[in-house]
Amino acid sequence: MKINFRNLGYAVAFLTASYTFTACNQSTILGKDLIPGTDKVNVKDTTINNLITNNVYEADSSIRTGRNNYGATLGSITNDPIFGKSHGFLYTQVGLPNSKFTFEGTGQTLDSVVLYIGCDTTWYGADAPINLKVYRMNEPDFKIDSNYSYTRPLSYDPSQLLASVNVTPVKPGDSISVYGVKHAPALRIPLSAAFGNLLLQQRADDAFLSDSAFSIFLKGLAIVPDTINGRTMLFTNLNKGDTRIAVYYKNSTKDSLVANFPFGQYSSAHANYFTRNYTGAEAAKYLNTNKAQGDSILYFQEAPGPYVKLQIPGLENFPKSVINKAELVVTEMSSGLPGGDNVFTEPDRLFMWRYVTHDSLGYIIDYGNPANPDLAFFGGNKTVISDFGGIQVVQYRFNIARHMQFIVDKKLDNTVFKLEAISSRHNIDMRRVKTGGGNITPPANIKLRIIYTQL
Repeated sequence: MKINFRNLGYAVAFLTASYTFTACNQSTILGKDLIPGTDKVNVKDTTINNLITNNVYEADSSIRTGRNNYGATLGSITNDPIFGKSHGFLYTQVGLPNSKFTFEGTGQTLDSVVLYIGCDTTWYGADAPINLKVYRMNEPDFKIDSNYSYTRPLSYDPSQLLASVNVTPVKPGDSISVYGVKHAPALRIPLSAAFGNLLLQQRADDAFLSDSAFSIFLKGLAIVPDTINGRTMLFTNLNKGDTRIAVYYKNSTKDSLVANFPFGQYSSAHANYFTRNYTGAEAAKYLNTNKAQGDSILYFQEAPGPYVKLQIPGLENFPKSVINKAELVVTEMSSGLPGGDNVFTEPDRLFMWRYVTHDSLGYIIDYGNPANPDLAFFGGNKTVISDFGGIQVVQYRFNIARHMQFIVDKKLDNTVFKLEAISSRHNIDMRRVKTGGGNITPPANIKLRIIYTQL
């Protein structure tokens, strides 16, 4: 999920003040090799294991599609036994080459018609074909100036099938050369000859008069993935890769003609419908349990996906101390899928918030000044370790010593925390990780290690 700063004005103001207040105490955040010997000060090292962790899955109202959000998640993952199924549908319009458009010459004959969709050269899941179908839309008021929730499916006509084709992920070297013109890598979806001939029949005083007239003739295109056997998720970007419908034709005097009906950055409506289904998956029995003792296994998935509410009982009663180090450690549990962790990869970063109220979030003090956060110190990045019998797993560590110091000093309440997987790549993303919860047997459990000087 992208970090939404719009509703965190209070948090930003509070944290900026807190950061200024605590900057002079940064020297108390010591590494293990800098902690004085116990003959000099009363330094203690303890680990809190009884953390309470609850998985939460709910719709994410901050994610909008359409308007100036040109990226979309397109495809299906149906073979993940741990995190279930995910499906992404893409809706888009294209416009005219120009107003009052006419095809060149007379006696036009269709060669082919192709839909090109700009697409990133990264994907999730298998490097395998996925079937995409293209339909004509009949959404009644599909327009550019609307934001669409990712939870809203738009309407298309199942009887108006324009294509059914298997596509594979786009690679960096997959540039397209057409009639000597090189185009950026893109998905290439041949459309039906019937649709191409229908386009050839349109005239400048009717459907080709203007983009508005054209959008009445062609309300939009729905690109629909195979939701039964998909193993691949693609990440499209309508505003790159020359997204367009290309009509290749000849007339009575010329061959090798092309008319491009382009996606318009400021004129073409677009949206992304995305859904997850955990039914029958391992994660299902651990989501939204609301167990008082917490969940023993945690499931993180980039937005829109599950996140975790974390409580650290008794932290407000910690003895009066100088907190030298406080590190929250989140450790992956092996999926048990042979080769699965290479296909279903982990998030690059987890993020940690604190709840200011039951539904509003604030930053952890150790995040630093929100205008210039200290991410290198704060942590949360994925690190690969092999501490468990030589098995490689990933781990996420957060430094929260300043924040804990405020709790110990009674300057902050010991509130609930939120842990979530975030993506810097896409508005809707796919990476996921299964980790130990608060009440699972160490060393896989989530834990808080504290090194402190008792006063």
